[in-house]
Amino acid sequence: MQKNAASKNVTMVAAIFQRNKLFLVLVVFLFLITFFILTEPNPPQDESVELISLGIENSKIQQWWMRRNASNLSKLGEILFLEAAEPAVKDSNKRYQILVWKYGPTIENRHLKQFSGQRIDPFEYCSVKNCDITYNDSDTKSADIVIFHLHRITGLADMPARSDPKQIWAFLTDESPFHTFMGSKNKLKEFNGLFNWSMTYRMDSDIPVPYGRTVFRKDPAYLQVAQPMGKRKDVLVAVLGSNCGGQNHRWKYVSELQKYLKVDIYGGCGTLKKQCPGHFGTDCPAINDYLFYLSFENSNCDEYITEKLWWNAYQKNSIPVVMGSTQATYKKLLPPDSYINVDDYASPQVLANYLLWLNETAEYTNYYRWKNYFEIRNEHGYFQSKSYHYCRICQAMNYNDKSMKVYNNLESFWSTKKDCHPAWDEGQDEK
Repeated sequence: MQKNAASKNVTMVAAIFQRNKLFLVLVVFLFLITFFILTEPNPPQDESVELISLGIENSKIQQWWMRRNASNLSKLGEILFLEAAEPAVKDSNKRYQILVWKYGPTIENRHLKQFSGQRIDPFEYCSVKNCDITYNDSDTKSADIVIFHLHRITGLADMPARSDPKQIWAFLTDESPFHTFMGSKNKLKEFNGLFNWSMTYRMDSDIPVPYGRTVFRKDPAYLQVAQPMGKRKDVLVAVLGSNCGGQNHRWKYVSELQKYLKVDIYGGCGTLKKQCPGHFGTDCPAINDYLFYLSFENSNCDEYITEKLWWNAYQKNSIPVVMGSTQATYKKLLPPDSYINVDDYASPQVLANYLLWLNETAEYTNYYRWKNYFEIRNEHGYFQSKSYHYCRICQAMNYNDKSMKVYNNLESFWSTKKDCHPAWDEGQDEK
């Protein structure tokens, strides 16, 4: 009898506990819903404007951050890509001298003049300003850091003698590993043991200088998009190019795509040469009118994402169709659901059908929802956009760990074998 009574009491207690547990879960659930409703930004009241609703799942945003955290970054890299706080400058009276060895004047038009003809202050928008730039090669001994533009270096004979082992030598390249050297037969391994820092578009460089960046909005906001956003409906796709080659067969892909939909080609590689010559110094307003832009790089290499995407697509409010990096790289560096990757489609014909379908529906608005959570920044210096190359060098000198290190095996950091991937093959679609 006592055992039965005890058993009933335990059952009743368990039932009460279970009901209370469910009630608690329900209360928490309702509280969370109320919280998100109350904290969601207020939509605009103008009914004539069609809203692209907040549609990116929180899980995608979390995954985006997790992918970035997986990278091995310098302190400057953490500031640029993980939005880490900028550390206090230890010695505000210290000035760093930056020497661009031998070829400084050749890159000045981009990084100091922004193709405007007038020299600007490279540290105007920089968080630190305690640096001086010199192109005088006689300053080799006094410089705190020497930058070597590998694209221009003709060989080891082009390098100076090193007098101070504590001086930082950094190699600079804005090109993919296929085009590290321009017009020379240099091999990267010939420069093993010379450089302390890397300065490339990659996140894990000691001095990262990407062509552009994705930045998370701290205050999400509704995006107002008036239909049809001023984009043409007769011709959907544009591309601008002055380099009519490419290791990845990008122009072959364009030719194949043209069999199934019209593509307007501006610059030196198409019939619309006069409207836009394709030079970096002059913008091409004509491509503003297209819903899709072919952001096809000249090489299929990780993180090699140039102004073809950041400026010619995102800046123009167009949807980029990308070729160049891997899907994993795009997911790490670009806003979620903001681009169309050719690798996701079995053939140019399948891609063409998808673009035509998007144009006939409202589904293309899904590729603009990212703007509620993210913004992009152009930092390449082309088309008179801001260049941050010299700012990044100064920031690295102030923020990075300057413990001596040497790249004894450059190809383990930078090589076509490690960084790059097979070119598009028109026959692969038939396999």
